[in-house]
Amino acid sequence: MSTKEQTLSWLAELPEDSPAWRELHDDARLLRDIAVAEDDVRNGRERPLAEARELLEHKWAQRRSKSA
Repeated sequence: MSTKEQTLSWLAELPEDSPAWRELHDDARLLRDIAVAEDDVRNGRERPLAEARELLEHKWAQRRSKSA
C-alpha cells in the first residue's frame, strides 16, 4: 500500500467532527506554503527582508481593518 493510500485509509476512519480535521487542514496549508516558498527561492523569486516585512504589515493592517 502506498503512503497516499495508507493516509487516505486513516483519514477515512476519522469521525466528521474530529478536531484532527482542522489540524490536518492547517498542517496541509503550512506544508503547501513552505513548498511554494522553497520553489520561489529555487527560482530566484526572493524579497529583501525590509520589503517583505512592509508587505506583511500592510496585509495585516488591511485584515485588521476588515475584521473591525
